[in-house]
Amino acid sequence: MKPHYFEQTEADKDDMQLDMAKMQGYVPQTCLLGGAIVMSEVIKGTDPCQGCEGPREKCNGRQKANV
Repeated sequence: MKPHYFEQTEADKDDMQLDMAKMQGYVPQTCLLGGAIVMSEVIKGTDPCQGCEGPREKCNGRQKANV
């Protein structure tokens, strides 16, 4: 699997971890972050959108944390 799909308009259909994260509401349906990274953040108890460097205008993700 890819670490992200930022160059694409949508994630690969075979990224089952990302699909599961979307269904469970961890990330928006339009998320372009790779499923393995998303699930790793979820397991750590972190919001995957907070550290994501992806283009919000493409993924419609939550605001990045101001650190």
